[in-house]
Amino acid sequence: MKRFQILQESLATTVIFASTLVAVMGVSLISPVLPEVQEAWNITEAQASLLLSAFTLPGVFLTIPIGILADRIGRKRILIPSLVVFGICGSGVVLFSNFETILFLRAIQGAASSAIATLTVTLLGDLYTGEKRRTLIGMNAAILAVGAAGYPLLGGALATVSWMAPFVCFFLGVVVAFPGLIFLEEPSSTDENTDSDIWEFMTSSTSMKPYLVLYTAIFGIFLVLYGAQLTVVPFILANSYQYSSGTIGILLGLPAVAMGLTAVQGDRLLQFFSSFQSIALGFMSYGIGLVAISVADSVYLIVVALLLFGLGQGLAEPITDTALNELAPDEFRGSIMSIRTSVLRLGTTIGPPLFVGVAAFFSYTQALLIGGAMSLFIGVSWLFVRSTRISQIAVSDP
Repeated sequence: MKRFQILQESLATTVIFASTLVAVMGVSLISPVLPEVQEAWNITEAQASLLLSAFTLPGVFLTIPIGILADRIGRKRILIPSLVVFGICGSGVVLFSNFETILFLRAIQGAASSAIATLTVTLLGDLYTGEKRRTLIGMNAAILAVGAAGYPLLGGALATVSWMAPFVCFFLGVVVAFPGLIFLEEPSSTDENTDSDIWEFMTSSTSMKPYLVLYTAIFGIFLVLYGAQLTVVPFILANSYQYSSGTIGILLGLPAVAMGLTAVQGDRLLQFFSSFQSIALGFMSYGIGLVAISVADSVYLIVVALLLFGLGQGLAEPITDTALNELAPDEFRGSIMSIRTSVLRLGTTIGPPLFVGVAAFFSYTQALLIGGAMSLFIGVSWLFVRSTRISQIAVSDP
């Protein structure tokens, strides 16, 4: 019986990790294909970029209602349909030629992706506790990093065959849904509807300060990640070093590798630092990395700086997920994690135009310098507020 339970947990965890890999496909698999899509559909660069915006924007507004619904009717009842919708709408793009219809399908796919990204982390918080929970959330972050680093290479390779090939890969969502239907169990805390209301909880006597700090950290993490690393750094590598897109892709994969290696050590890190301190160290590492890139005169220094940026990502991102899971009451975990995903999507949406706008007034290197200095200031400030109540954010066994 015990062996069967261990096998069941292992299969359920595999489905959750596979769902994470599905959720991260939406942007990173398609980004390298945009030039081919533009040519195939005879559209402008601005129109082609809407394929990414249409995917990310719905998550800002729809993720929270989806999370509330998941608290009401169950995680599995939302996750499995979301995987199917993601797969059908994503791969269905190849069947249509009307651009407005394609954008509509991408928007629905993006909403489904937000639901998947929310519920995978929520399920890890529901199904596991203590050290195992922290380890699995770290592994989930590492898997996300591997997907973020590998999908652009895969998408570029598939595009040499056909622009449609990367879109067909989205059908993997439907494939993952079938074992999910069999092996995932609904967490006991969501077996019955609750009369409690997330808004009542948020306006109760419970302090919301730890949640606000963590949401602020998540917004900052993804603002810097998408605005600085994934938008400004490629321009610097192309303009200042004349690197090809292939070389840039390889260099941008370095932070993901560093993040993955750091994220799986999350439980060990929390033996030496509080969650708040780990997040602060992450922002400090961001800042040092970005400042180093802005003043670098050698690709070797850029490599070190990108690895530092990835280290910061590994120190900060999975720890925020773990801390939110630990803080969240079982009956509201879906709602609380959905706010996290909504804030995350907001950061990814605002980051690129914000950093490009700063660069338009100054330069790309100065935009990184400003972003790095602000990240470093936030990290140092947070590291030395141990005497305040905010700093009591900690991960402990329930």
